[in-house]
Parts: sequence; structure tokens; C-alpha cells
Amino acid sequence: MGRSRSPSYPQIGLREAVQRVKSVYDRDYRNVLTREVAAERLGYSGLNGKSLAVLAALGRFGLVEGRGDEVRVTDLAARILAYPGASPERSEAVAEAAAKPALFGRLDERFAEGASSDAAIRAWLVTQGFIPPAAEATVRSYRETKQFLAEQLVRQPVSMPSTTERHSLSEVVSLVEPSARPEGVRRAVFGLAEGEVVITAPVFLSAESVDDLRDYLEVFMKRALREAGLTDS
Repeated sequence: MGRSRSPSYPQIGLREAVQRVKSVYDRDYRNVLTREVAAERLGYSGLNGKSLAVLAALGRFGLVEGRGDEVRVTDLAARILAYPGASPERSEAVAEAAAKPALFGRLDERFAEGASSDAAIRAWLVTQGFIPPAAEATVRSYRETKQFLAEQLVRQPVSMPSTTERHSLSEVVSLVEPSARPEGVRRAVFGLAEGEVVITAPVFLSAESVDDLRDYLEVFMKRALREAGLTDS
């Protein structure tokens, strides 16, 4: 009996894909390379299962292109790497790359830009022919890609209240224009004398993720209290 194979999907998220393609671009720019040399630029000893999977992921994000044994960095990848992180040009290029994988487009349509639980997405992927480990890896790369995209989107400056004004948490959150937030992501901004405190998170969080976030915020507040010379009462 033959080994089951899952449909094609990027085995790494876009953040890692950009980091990987940079190692190729820094050495060879957009010159044509053999796939074996490209694999070596990625940090592998040559062509093997792992290096081929990474090369395939770079191709699905539109970061490399080529035929047969030849491959090179694309113009899209060069635009992501060339522009600074806060530029509209980079944000546009990252969004273009994030939309390249056809499977991610299907997930966006079916699950409202990812506003669903990981379990629901995994279950659907299994019904589409994915074996469980591949479904798990797909959810991970999809979530990582959505998070990277959210971080890269350029937002308009928000006019914050003066430090003498008092606002409720809901009022502070409402200061961020809805149009400035990507779908499926919430962003809370709180203005302090020293600067802004910004929290960016998916609209949907599982019960486990909520517990993890609460634990992290408790640690953050304990550290802030200690550094400010206050006691945790």
C-alpha cells in the first residue's frame, strides 16, 4: 500500500520564508542558481527532504522562481528585502506574498480570514485529504503567516489623548480606526507618558491561548511594578 500524501502547502510560515530567502539574496542577489547551490545558501548540505520542502515553500510564497534545476530570487522577494520595515512598499509586497499560496486563500474564504479555532481548521484540512501531521503543520504556517502580515501592515498614526486625560479601556481601544486594522486582528493602544503600549492579537483566541496570554500579562505587570518601585498589592 502506497504512502499517503497530503495536498501541497507551505511547510514554513512567511516570516521564516523571508528570513530564508534573504540568505540567498545576500549572497547571490537575483542570479540564477542550481537548486543544490540554493539549498546550500539556505544552510543545508545539499538537496534533501528538508531543503526541498523549504525551496517549495519559498516558491509557493512567490519568493523564488525557476524551471528544472534552476532557481532564482524573485522581484517580489527583492521588494520585501529592499524596502524598510515601516514602508508602504514593503507592506504591499508582504501582503502579495502572503496571498500567493492557493491553500491559504481557501482558508481565508472558508474561515473568515482565519477567525476560527485551530481545531476547526485542522478538522477541515483532514476532510480535504491532509494527514493529521500535515494538517497541524499547515495550521501553524498559516497562523504564522497571518501574524507576520499583521505586524508588517502600515498603520496611520493614531492621535493619543494627553496624559492628563482619563479614558476607559474601551475608549482607548476605539481610538484605533477599524480601517487601520487587518481583518481577523484586534489592536489595542494605550497612551502613557513614556509612549504607547500596543497589544495586537487575533480576534479569536482559544481557551488555552487566553490562559497563556493572561499568564504572560501577569508576568509583564509584576516586572513593570518592580521596575517602577511599586509593590504588587
